[in-house]
Amino acid sequence: MMVSELFTRIEKKHFDNIYLILGKEEYIQEKVVKAFIECIPEEERAMNISQYDMEVNLLTDVLGDALSAPFFGERKLIIIKRPLFLTAESKKTKLDQNVDELVNYIKNPEPRTILLFVAPYEKLDERKKITKQLLKNATLVESGYASENDTLQEVKKTISRNGYTIEAKAYELLQIRTEGKLSLIMNELPKLFLLAYKTKVINEEMIDRMVARTLEQNIFDLGKLVLSNKIAVAIEMYNDLIEQHEEPLKINAILIGQVRLLLQVQILQQHGYAQGNIASALKVHPYRVKLALQNSRKYSRKALSEKYAGLVKLEEQMKSSQRDAGKLFQLFMLGYFSEKK
Repeated sequence: MMVSELFTRIEKKHFDNIYLILGKEEYIQEKVVKAFIECIPEEERAMNISQYDMEVNLLTDVLGDALSAPFFGERKLIIIKRPLFLTAESKKTKLDQNVDELVNYIKNPEPRTILLFVAPYEKLDERKKITKQLLKNATLVESGYASENDTLQEVKKTISRNGYTIEAKAYELLQIRTEGKLSLIMNELPKLFLLAYKTKVINEEMIDRMVARTLEQNIFDLGKLVLSNKIAVAIEMYNDLIEQHEEPLKINAILIGQVRLLLQVQILQQHGYAQGNIASALKVHPYRVKLALQNSRKYSRKALSEKYAGLVKLEEQMKSSQRDAGKLFQLFMLGYFSEKK
């Protein structure tokens, strides 16, 4: 089910017993949670709305709550956040969740309880019995990354509602600094509103001043230098990142991911995939795909493959030897980890 369809059903008071909100877009998830909360009369919310964090709370407590009747109300709402037990990452938590209890509840839910799972993950582990049962019985609502146009419309609407405007170049820079992610943009707006309080116009200088560059953006610039074989400048920028106490393996992992994305985008585009289809197929934010499409045209598949292989060998050297990371990166830039070496 699309989020827009869910909002329509909520407005009409058409509810199912179990919902699963899946995806990485926190802003959309928060809107969904707020819409469900507003369905419970304000005077009943204290007694008939519960929230549980599954990295802290036990499923046994959640289900005990779910099975109890609403307190002087028509229905109760139980919000279950971070259900890590639905993913392949569940071993990271120390809590031992009794998922068999949940499987039994899903098969026979309490009719006056709305169970809302908020899963901020790209995917679930569908090999698990509990995940299979939930996907079979719950109403799945995907809160994946918003499209570029949907993001623009949502941001403009929020800015206008607060009595502000934003210049075109300012919005472009805001997109770059937040990688086009709606949740990150919305988190930055309150600071920008304060800065633009007198003029009511958000300009490029305000974005540059208030919205910091991320490590990924710095490494994106490094990646362009690497792919363009600008050896001296790339080595200088790499050393600057190391001096800023960035981890060499983390830098390399991000570089590998960037080059891999360029390769994937290039291949899928050659097979006739459009930008939106590529984002869906790779489960990557549409803005990252847009940038990758723009940049992948500058490089041949052979060049990208060679750089990718070299970065993988660089990572192997970093993990297996005691040599200085800066020296190893220099060797990589000089071609010592290429196929012919």
